[in-house]
Amino acid sequence: MYGKIIFVSIVLLSLLLLNAGCTQDIIEEVSDEETSEVDDEETSSDMILTNGTVYTADKNGTIADTVVVKNGKIIFVGAAAYIGDYQEESMKIIDLEGAMVLPGMIDGHLHAPGTKLTEMYSMNLNGILREEETMETIGKYIKDNPNLEIYYGSGFSIGAFDGEESNKGPNKSRLDALCSDKPIVLNSYDGHVTWMNSKAFEVFGITKDTKAPLGGVIEKDVEGALWGTLKESAQELVPPQEFTQEQKIEALKQFVSFMNSLGYTGIMSISAGDSVPLEDYKTLEKNGELTLHVSASMTMDPEGDIEAQFEEAKILRETYDTENIKFNTLKFFADGVVEGITGYLLEPYESAAGKKADYLGEMQWDVGIMQDAFVAANSKGFQIHVHSIGDGSTRLVLDGLEKAKKEAPEGDYRNVITHLQLVAPEDIQRFAELDVIACTQPYWAFKEPEWWEVIDAPFLGDRAEKEYPLQSFYNAGVKVTSSSDHPVTPYPNPFWAIETGVTRNLANAEFYGVEKITNKDDPQWLLWPEERVSVTDMLKAYTINGAYQLFGEAEFGSIEVGKSADFVVIDKNPIDLCPLKIDSIKVKKTIFRGKIVYEASEENIN
Repeated sequence: MYGKIIFVSIVLLSLLLLNAGCTQDIIEEVSDEETSEVDDEETSSDMILTNGTVYTADKNGTIADTVVVKNGKIIFVGAAAYIGDYQEESMKIIDLEGAMVLPGMIDGHLHAPGTKLTEMYSMNLNGILREEETMETIGKYIKDNPNLEIYYGSGFSIGAFDGEESNKGPNKSRLDALCSDKPIVLNSYDGHVTWMNSKAFEVFGITKDTKAPLGGVIEKDVEGALWGTLKESAQELVPPQEFTQEQKIEALKQFVSFMNSLGYTGIMSISAGDSVPLEDYKTLEKNGELTLHVSASMTMDPEGDIEAQFEEAKILRETYDTENIKFNTLKFFADGVVEGITGYLLEPYESAAGKKADYLGEMQWDVGIMQDAFVAANSKGFQIHVHSIGDGSTRLVLDGLEKAKKEAPEGDYRNVITHLQLVAPEDIQRFAELDVIACTQPYWAFKEPEWWEVIDAPFLGDRAEKEYPLQSFYNAGVKVTSSSDHPVTPYPNPFWAIETGVTRNLANAEFYGVEKITNKDDPQWLLWPEERVSVTDMLKAYTINGAYQLFGEAEFGSIEVGKSADFVVIDKNPIDLCPLKIDSIKVKKTIFRGKIVYEASEENIN
C-alpha cells in the first residue's frame, strides 16, 4: 500500500509542476460556511483533511492530497483512496476544496509580544514611513492623553527623515515643539535608537558630558550639545515603560493569536523575559492558550558578570522545559545597525554617514571576551544566536564560532547568525564549514521605499547593491531559516517574505504606499536579483529548517507520520502562482497539535 501512496504522490507532484504558471490559480472559492469563530466541535484533534494539495516539506518534497490526524498527531499522509484503514467515524472531515496545506510556519527570530504592548498601551508609530505622518501621530497622541506623566512610544523610522537627521536620528527640537514640560521617549522600530525631547534628557540626568556605555552612542551636534537620540547600549540610560502583569499577559495572548492568524505555529522568542516574562508563556500554556511552539532565549550582557549569566541561563533551562516551551539559547548582540551607523563593517562608512573617514561602526562586545563566551556557552550546552549586521562583525563572529568548534566539546549546538545585511563572499562558505545556521529576514531583501535611498545607499555606497544574500547561502550548502525580527517588520506575513525572497523586489505595494509592479525585473525596487531563491527553498526555510533551528524537527516542521499536526491551510498555491502574487495568499485555517486555532471569515479571505 505504501508503494501506491508514494507513486500517487509523485504523480501529483509531476502534474503540479507541469501545470505551473504565472496566471493559473488552482484554488476554488472559500466556502460560505467558513467563520472567524472556532467552536469546540472544530477543535477536535481527530480529523481528516482531504481534497487539497499538501506540501509536506519532507526530504523528498512529497505532495499528497490527504492527511489524517489522531490525538493531535499525523497518522497518514497520502492519497484519499488509501485512508480506509485510518478513518474513524468520529473524525472531523475537512474538505479542503482544492486549497493548499503547508506545515505550520516557524519564525526563527522575533521579539514577543511584537507591537501589541505599544498598540494597546502607548504611542504606536509602527508602519509609519513618512515624516509628516510621524509628527502628526505624535502630536495627536500627546493632545489625546494630557494626563500622562511621560509619553512613551515605539516604532518610528529614521528613514522618515532626511539630511543630518537620517544619520543622527530626528532632533529633540521636533519633540520640544510638541511638548516641553513632560518627557517624551520614543523607540525606533528596530529597537536600536531612542529619540527624546529636552525634558526627558533632563529628567533622566543625561547631559553632554554623560559617558555612553560600551557600544553605545549619545548623539551630539557640531558644538557638542545633545542632539536628541541615544543608540544601542546608551538606551539603557533611560528606564523603559512599565506595564502591569495583566497588561503583559493580555498582550502576549493577543500576540499568539496574531501569529496564528498569519499561519505560524512556532517561534524563536528572542530576549524572552525583557518585555514579557517567560512565566507568562507558562500561564498561557496552563490556560490552553499557548498555540505555538516557543523556543526562548536570554540576551547576554557584555558588561555583566558572564559566569553569573550562565548560571541564570541554566536555571531557566531547567525551569522552562514543557510541552510547548523550551529554553536553550543565548542571544549575543555583536554589532549595531546601519541606520544607527553602528553596524560593524570591513570598510569605512561613506561620508554621508557623518562620521570620521576611517569609521567602521561599533562592536557591542570586546571581541576576545565575546569569543571566549562563545566557547563557554557551547561547553555548557547552549545554542548561540548572534545579531550581526555588518560584514566586519560577521567575520569576527565566525572567528569566535570557529574557536568554539575547536575548543568546546563536540556537540549538536546549531549556532545561529541572524540579519546578515552585509557578508563578505569569502565568509559564506565558512557558515557551512562551521555548521552555522543563517537566519535571514527576506522581507528586507529589496530596495525598500523611504529607506534604501535614504539610509543604505548613502551610508554604504556600492555595497548597498549587495545586501542580504540568500541564494549564496544555499549554493554553499548552508542551513537557511527565515524570520521577521518582528516588530522590526511590523506585519510579519510570511508570504510577503517568500515573495521578496523569490523576486528580490517589491511585495505588497499598498503597505508602502507606492504603485504595484507588474514585472519582477522592474528596476525601481529590485535588489541583487542573482540572490533570488526558489519558492520551495523559501517554504523549507519557514518550515522544516525553522524546526531544525528550534531543535524540533523530530516533532514538527514537516507533514509526516508521527509528527505534531501543525498545518496552515492557504487559498493559493505559492509554487504554482505568479511570483508577484504570492503576497496575496490568505490563511484560511491554522491548526496546532491537531486543533484549529485560527479560521478566517469569508470576508477576510476575499
